[in-house]
Amino acid sequence: MDGSNMPSLRRRFAARSLVVIVGMALGLGWLLSDMLTDRMLRREGEVSMEFIRNLLITDGSAGFLQSPTDPELRERFLASMRHLSTMTEPMRANAFGSDGRVLWSTDAALIGRRYHDNEELRDALRGELVVDSGSLGRWREKEEHEGLVTTYYVESYVPVLHPEDPLHVLGVIELYKVPVKLSAAIRNAVLQLWLACAGSAIVLFLALNGIVGRVDRIMREQQSQLAESQALSSAVALAGAVAHNLRNPLASIRTAAEMMDTACSSPADYLEHREDIIASVDRADRWITELVRVSNSPQLPLGPVATAPMWHDCLSELQPQMLRQHVGWQVRGEQAPAVLAHPAMLRQILLSVLANAIEAMPHGGELEIGWTADRRELRMTVDDAGEGIGQEARKALFRPFFSTKNGGLGIGLALARRTLAQWGGTIDLRARGGAGSRVTITLPLAGNEADG
Repeated sequence: MDGSNMPSLRRRFAARSLVVIVGMALGLGWLLSDMLTDRMLRREGEVSMEFIRNLLITDGSAGFLQSPTDPELRERFLASMRHLSTMTEPMRANAFGSDGRVLWSTDAALIGRRYHDNEELRDALRGELVVDSGSLGRWREKEEHEGLVTTYYVESYVPVLHPEDPLHVLGVIELYKVPVKLSAAIRNAVLQLWLACAGSAIVLFLALNGIVGRVDRIMREQQSQLAESQALSSAVALAGAVAHNLRNPLASIRTAAEMMDTACSSPADYLEHREDIIASVDRADRWITELVRVSNSPQLPLGPVATAPMWHDCLSELQPQMLRQHVGWQVRGEQAPAVLAHPAMLRQILLSVLANAIEAMPHGGELEIGWTADRRELRMTVDDAGEGIGQEARKALFRPFFSTKNGGLGIGLALARRTLAQWGGTIDLRARGGAGSRVTITLPLAGNEADG
């Protein structure tokens, strides 16, 4: 596949990563800003709690929350509350007893009232510091918000504990504030946080985009080199197949020419040798024509191929060589189902396998071809009666340029294995139980191409 026609990895990554990184930045910014706001508000509430507790314990006025009718405690408590009134931020302060009733408030109209829907107050009466914030008029207002005119507020419920029994809650001091300085500090902190998230997202996007861009360039360069290498490999394999299969007709031509050179040759012998030479040249020309047609095709079109006639045709072409080497042949089986392959290339593979089997029997012997089929594939075997092949040589036999023959190119079986693998088939060579070797070729049946 041409790398220039492929979608850019960088563009695809940029589009998807931008969505992911922006989503992560927004989610992280919202989470961290919410956590930062809560931490700062709670810290401010803790400071207020320490101040109120120290104030009430120092002057001994905390007992007022337990005994609101004691005039002396009331006077001390009111003096302590006057210290709170000097603070600029509180806009309302309430003092609740342990029963939830308002014992004192900066708004006298609230004294003596109870608020049954105040969950924050109930938590504070259990000894927990509760800090909450909100905006009036945006959500459902609580009864205790009556009379407040500000928009944004922070309310703190400070539990007041017994000086001698920290587990005993005497009451709760509630403060409503408009924290101008705190709000400004929170806004600045949140703004810096969002800027940091945005900057980190931009840096992360640019860094990842740069890395992926570099990887994309490398992959395209490697793909281009791979395409060139594959084209060169195909050219080498094609040239090797031509060279490998031309040896047989060239050998026939040489033998015929040598026989014509003998003194005992008769006109009839000359005519026979002449016909052998012409037939061998025609056969070589047909092979070259087929291979050139294959090389000009950008992709080998696969189709149904009848193997039984092709085996017989290949054996007929190699018949002169088999006669010279006293090699007989036998085909076990009549018809075989069609396989999915390219006819010209499959023909070259079968010729290579048969030529190797014939050359493995220099002193003659019997060549047997057979096949068996199941529902998905055809299994073809070629048995020779040669000397066999060792275990180590068998492992390396399908490697390119490895050959056990003097002057062999070592590309016939390597090309056959690669081509068959592209078609979904296999080729294997093993020693037989007695003598010789067996080549096994498997190919998918032509009726199964729709199942893939």
